[in-house]
Amino acid sequence: MRRFILFGLGVALLFATPQVQAEEPEGRLARYGRLKYLKDGEIRYGRTYDKSKSTVRGKRGRKYARRFSFRGNLTGDKLEVYDEYGHTPHRLGYSFAGQHFERWKYYKEGIEFVFKYDELVKTRRFPAQGNHID
Repeated sequence: MRRFILFGLGVALLFATPQVQAEEPEGRLARYGRLKYLKDGEIRYGRTYDKSKSTVRGKRGRKYARRFSFRGNLTGDKLEVYDEYGHTPHRLGYSFAGQHFERWKYYKEGIEFVFKYDELVKTRRFPAQGNHID
């Protein structure tokens, strides 16, 4: 009988205390908005980045979030090339003689850019490959 009374008091105490919402920790990127979506009859929230309308969830959402943050961190010639040609998955970064270099290839346009830090060092042209897998 004691167990039943203690269990009942514990349940009553649980429902009588006000529910405290914990603050959500900030992610790696600043959160600008929240979008509601309905799944399995339960309201859930997704994230949006850079004031975009799309919801960032799962593997594809993390990929888009990385792209948003990548462009935000570019400066100098890299930013100009990125704005003109867009994102390329063909980037190679390497260090030589204590300096950092990066090569960006755009196969469909047939052009390669070589950067030393944020400065464009060399542009190389080659035959365009329209059927290259990106």
